[in-house]
Amino acid sequence: MEYKSLVSETKEVDGRRVAGFAAIFGNIDLGADRIHKGAFKKTIKEGMDHIRHLWQHNFSDPPIAVINNLEEVSAGKLPDYIKEKFPDATGGLLVEREYLDTPRGEEVLQGINKGAIKEMSFGFDPVKFDFEEGEGKGTLIRNLRELRLWDTSDVNWGMNPATVAAKAAVLFKDTGAVDEEWQAPTLESFTSGLWDDLSDAEKSRVKSHYAYAGQDAFDNIKFAHHKVIDNGIGPVVWKGVAGCMAALIGVNDIPEVDLKGVYEHLSQHYKQFDKVPPDYKFVEAMSKTLALSEEEIASALAGYFNSRAQGIELAFSNLKELLLTAEPWETDKCNPALTAATLQRLELLQISIRSL
Repeated sequence: MEYKSLVSETKEVDGRRVAGFAAIFGNIDLGADRIHKGAFKKTIKEGMDHIRHLWQHNFSDPPIAVINNLEEVSAGKLPDYIKEKFPDATGGLLVEREYLDTPRGEEVLQGINKGAIKEMSFGFDPVKFDFEEGEGKGTLIRNLRELRLWDTSDVNWGMNPATVAAKAAVLFKDTGAVDEEWQAPTLESFTSGLWDDLSDAEKSRVKSHYAYAGQDAFDNIKFAHHKVIDNGIGPVVWKGVAGCMAALIGVNDIPEVDLKGVYEHLSQHYKQFDKVPPDYKFVEAMSKTLALSEEEIASALAGYFNSRAQGIELAFSNLKELLLTAEPWETDKCNPALTAATLQRLELLQISIRSL
């Protein structure tokens, strides 16, 4: 899923009813996307019952408002301040909703009334889209022509960093796919010059071959999986994608906030090859675990057992009592060999745990 947002696009507030624009058509946004009029037409007609209005795209919490109307409007119906801000706008997605009388619904409504909450966002899957060359060399503009809308949301900040996921995760682009041998590119694969000598457009083209682009240095760009071609962005290579996912699961040094964004990027490529990506929870757990040092692991285990020491001691005591009750120990008789052997193993296990 992807997300887009706008700043201060509330149109009007009437009691608990609020109207505002969640999307603008025709302009090119910071993600190099252009939404075309009609992109929401099918999803509104066929999927309206499944669209929710949320806070911060949080699907695990109940909605904060009821959507009364979703409507694509023409440029003529856009407020003047939007026309001034987006002179290329050809229309927009108007969202009319009524906030629920719940603690979170009231909280967000008051935030809107007081001007503390100024941004709206929407979650979507691209259904039909294509690319065109931008003004800068090697840059691509994605034309979004049909979208599947999942939610509209009030948010603190646009381009929610928990989603697109990240300040440094590279946006997914479909530039074709090939299944051939793979060799990760170097800077020399793109240019004979230095990274700092490249224009912003050229740097953007290079980054689009990767899934993560940290600070402005070639060494901070990671997870290459696109074939390098003379112009534009080459097709994605399956072995490159698989290698990136394996590296993401293993030890890597990208910030935790960017992990989901890189995962989502690679997962989109999995679909191009009719492959099923590993579950994100598994990727997250393995990545965090493998990043731990030996000292951190030892400390965590010690803390785990220390916090449960009393319970462990009680469990051993109960086991011994149960064994001795089943086969009582008698000093003048030959005692049961099974009970004796089991008690001895319990003692050894207890000693080994105490030493952790």
